[in-house]
Amino acid sequence: MTSSDQQMDLLERLKAGDSEAFDYVYTSYRKWLWIAALGILQHEADAEEVVQEFFIEFWQRMEQRQFNDVNHLKNYLFISVRNRCLNKLQRDKVTRKRNEQMLQLTDFTAPYNQLENSELQQQLREAIDKLPPIRSRVFKMGYLFNYTRKQIAAALNVSEETVKKHMILALKDLRLSLKNRDEH
Repeated sequence: MTSSDQQMDLLERLKAGDSEAFDYVYTSYRKWLWIAALGILQHEADAEEVVQEFFIEFWQRMEQRQFNDVNHLKNYLFISVRNRCLNKLQRDKVTRKRNEQMLQLTDFTAPYNQLENSELQQQLREAIDKLPPIRSRVFKMGYLFNYTRKQIAAALNVSEETVKKHMILALKDLRLSLKNRDEH
């Protein structure tokens, strides 16, 4: 059997859901993909997590994949992991931005005593509770539980654009509400 025949056999076995073919691909390419992910993410644990999650999904759906040759498979593996890394970087950026917005939400310097901090938290809870229900829920899911827009949209059965609109309006309402409290 030639190398070309062995490669085609591997691809056919992958399509058939053969676990040994998957094991071969996993052991042959895992480290290479981890190094590629590490180059993008600059964090070992994140790179490992991305590669592991990719291979779990690859295993679950490998029978749906059709590869013309081993180079096609390698390109698919690399591009899939690269895209997952880029998506993770984007999600992390969104989370950092949300956290920064939360810090700016009240325009205050860090409280010096526990009483001041608990009063501020109480004011923020009250302001969130006064938001319209959908806006309050979107805000809590996005800013307190760090859900992505896509996750929120799926959970609430609305579009990502609707989620974005509610997040913007919630921040605006909360800023106004907290500002009005400070003026009284």
